[in-house]
Amino acid sequence: MYGWRGRIGLLVPSINTTMETEFWRIAPQGVSVHVARISGGRHGTPEELRGMEDASKRAAKDVAMVEPDVVVYGCTSGSFFEGPEWNRRICEQLTGIAGAPTVTTAGAMVEALMANGHKKVDVVTPYVELTNERLKQFLKAHDIEVPTLATFDMLDMFDHAKIEPGDIYRKVKEITTPRSDAVFVACTQLRAMEVLDHLERDLGKPVYSAIQATAWQAYQAMGIDPGVTDCGSLLCRLSGPGALKQSPRPLRRSA
Repeated sequence: MYGWRGRIGLLVPSINTTMETEFWRIAPQGVSVHVARISGGRHGTPEELRGMEDASKRAAKDVAMVEPDVVVYGCTSGSFFEGPEWNRRICEQLTGIAGAPTVTTAGAMVEALMANGHKKVDVVTPYVELTNERLKQFLKAHDIEVPTLATFDMLDMFDHAKIEPGDIYRKVKEITTPRSDAVFVACTQLRAMEVLDHLERDLGKPVYSAIQATAWQAYQAMGIDPGVTDCGSLLCRLSGPGALKQSPRPLRRSA
């Protein structure tokens, strides 16, 4: 059976064309990725983002059939929009349905930033103003300040995938301030992972992306080092003695 080391149950918005591809790109031998789609979310309106909570429960029921070792709720705005308590509730609900620990992208974002001691983080997003404000509030609730936020200001979330990695690279370089400890690129529809190494070398500070941070926490939950060395320093830190911060969760059955 595929997934003899671990199986990831990945829940993504139905319009997302990026996260599934990038999760498969970094999956090591023995790890499989099984995707269920969350209806809605194309225009990122408050109503759509709230509606994705119920839609994610239906998706979790489907992905539960593969007995995943971790469930990933792969939408940044869909997990931070209504604040930390909303994010916590999503985790509890999906864990109850799928019978596996749940990682949300918003939760992984703050876990990665806090684990590395970052208090001031510049942010790049594709979002509109309301969503950007909710993101800053979410980070503030975790004592993380945003000195600068820059956006591509695109309402249609399908179009976020059309932003080229080079555009993300240039946007990050344009807005990063000496005041920040790190940079975070939000949205699981952005192709940011392939420029993280370049940005870290050129800026001399950590640069994280939504998909990278989510993968980092998912692999921690499974107790697996994916051996990724070309997607930013965060995933590299999973390597080495004692690097995994959580004990491996026993697989429910071997195959």
